Amino acid sequence: MLLLCGGFFKDSTPPPLAFIPPHYQIPPTQKRLLPRFFSDSFPDLHLPPITLQLKYTTMEPYSMKNPFPATVLGVRPVTKPGSAKETIHVDYSLEGSGLSYTTGDALGVIPRNDPALVDQLIEALGLDPAAEVPTTDGTPAPLRDALINCYDITGLKKGTLTKWNAVAQSDKLAAILENKDELKNFVWGRDLLDLATCPDCKACFPDAAAFVAILPKLTPRLYSIASSPDAVPGQVSLCVGAVRYTSHDRQRGGVCSTFMADRIQAGDKVKVFVHCNKNFRLPEDGSTPIIMVGPGTGIAPFRAFWQQRIADNASGPMWLFFGNPYKATDSCYEDELAPLVESGKLKLSVAWSRDQAYKIYVQNLMEQAGEEIWQWLENGAAFYMCGDANRMAKDVEKELLAIISKYGNRSEEEAAAYLADMKAAKRYQKDVY
Repeated sequence: MLLLCGGFFKDSTPPPLAFIPPHYQIPPTQKRLLPRFFSDSFPDLHLPPITLQLKYTTMEPYSMKNPFPATVLGVRPVTKPGSAKETIHVDYSLEGSGLSYTTGDALGVIPRNDPALVDQLIEALGLDPAAEVPTTDGTPAPLRDALINCYDITGLKKGTLTKWNAVAQSDKLAAILENKDELKNFVWGRDLLDLATCPDCKACFPDAAAFVAILPKLTPRLYSIASSPDAVPGQVSLCVGAVRYTSHDRQRGGVCSTFMADRIQAGDKVKVFVHCNKNFRLPEDGSTPIIMVGPGTGIAPFRAFWQQRIADNASGPMWLFFGNPYKATDSCYEDELAPLVESGKLKLSVAWSRDQAYKIYVQNLMEQAGEEIWQWLENGAAFYMCGDANRMAKDVEKELLAIISKYGNRSEEEAAAYLADMKAAKRYQKDVY
């Protein structure tokens, strides 16, 4: 940032400070004109050249290490009330950040822990919520604020459990730490409040600082961006599934998803950064057909894709495979998809998995449309999928290989080679998690 000061007014009032935005570069040939600029702009300001001082300060660009405090523009439900797949849409402003993103990128969100959970944990440990403790960046803060904003209190890992037991000296925890399978079963669905309220696992920390010393940093969560920068300049959108479940007789929720679903509203500030994903990009040629498979919140990047193609006035056909349990409650972006389908810009295939006696998933719809999918592939279509890596992605790839084999008259090995060629040509891309 460039700060200009110096000079004096006739009436001896202090001169104004003029700020030039950090992204603006003054051409060297124009720097000598600065005194004239100030004399023209502020006629009452006497600015002898000898008193002009230039002070340069640098502003660190916003990034994962220095996240931007984005303003929340709005939070709204995507699915309807009663949906078991509660999904929300969040819009953030990037104005003033200098951040930019490309369709296919992800947004990192720094969550905050549930204050109610923090209060329960502090009470269970018998600590003072106002006690000063170091935060993850070294600055001091009250314990309650530090636990809300800085430390991970919901994830139990071996390292944290080991440090906890160094204080607790629990024989039960010691035995669990020695057995890999028992450790895996114990930490699933538990958090630090479970340890603090377990008679066999309780630890008595000498002070609040000793407690936070065992805690890992609260880490960001990455979400596929659900908007095109050309469709909504200065903004970024997310499509997020709210994770809620019951474990060990307690209601629990995903730290970041429930933070956005329950605890933020328009006007709030949330720390974010852009995560570049060069391996998930639209074809450079806008006439290239694209096939998109994204059940549930896997639809997120494909909303960005169709927005981008509309913004580019691209001619390439689009085909979206979407799926969720029930049509009545679980449709997503229906108001945007309907006109695209009616205009012929997008072909839509939807699997409502629970709306009939037998389950239907996106891979089943692919099987039914196998011959047409093969025709699209032979016409140069790029194939994308987004969503669950453990089951959906494997099933979709298996079906894709079966389609290539059946309609392309290829053996399993030849089908695998065809798909490998698609990957090499960036015609087969996955954003799975």
